[in-house]
Amino acid sequence: MIKSRYSKVESLKIMGSAPNQALGPNIEILVWNVFKCRKKGWLKDFTTLIHDKNLVLLQEAVLNSSFDNLFNASSEHQWIMASSFMSIKTSIETGVKTGSTVAAVEHYFSASAHGEPITKTKKMLLATVYPLDHLKQSLLVINVHAINFVSFEKFKAHMDQISQTLEHHNGPILLAGDFNTWNGKRLKYFNELATSFLLEEVEMTRQPRLNHLFQHLDHIYCRGLETVDAHVHTQIHSSDHYPISLSLRTLSPADIKQP
Repeated sequence: MIKSRYSKVESLKIMGSAPNQALGPNIEILVWNVFKCRKKGWLKDFTTLIHDKNLVLLQEAVLNSSFDNLFNASSEHQWIMASSFMSIKTSIETGVKTGSTVAAVEHYFSASAHGEPITKTKKMLLATVYPLDHLKQSLLVINVHAINFVSFEKFKAHMDQISQTLEHHNGPILLAGDFNTWNGKRLKYFNELATSFLLEEVEMTRQPRLNHLFQHLDHIYCRGLETVDAHVHTQIHSSDHYPISLSLRTLSPADIKQP
């Protein structure tokens, strides 16, 4: 019997402080799977990329690491970390982390129903809600790292957890992260789920990667938000995923489609 290197955590921690009262009308965003902050140069790239960002969505983020003080002492962002598992050897927790220049008024996390083969580690969904400056509505942000090396049925079960989170929000939505859509069947199901809630995918120029089977795993979907610009930082190599910077603008309530 193989002894597991990981233990289940499934907990949430809030760090740092947010200086602003509301997001918008212009919202600057970073989405990045940071590969557990393992690669050389990650810290320098990260601090540069988040400098002007209102929202930061990280996957494979870590807690109980040498980088903790960066988040604990932050006065530019409130950080919410949803951990799904911990290394028994190092006590470092892994999960998804969302940072914002505005404090969340609600937060919710949910681990995948199934675990990855061998490691048995689960993937995580983190939902946060933020006030918008000129709207009575709020913004729902869903940060996802989807389950990977499992059957389609287990992948579908994780996607359905996203659906359950989306159905309770009537206002603007940002759905983003690493969805591990490395085959057509997965991508088709995910696209159908997103469009059923009137979410539109943000288009961007990308560079396929061999280790992702030349498929795009990272996606950004929006509702009630206008895409101003999207840029993939293909020059940055301090993770096995490229960071994505995104500029959005809020719409007036009359222009927002309702599901």
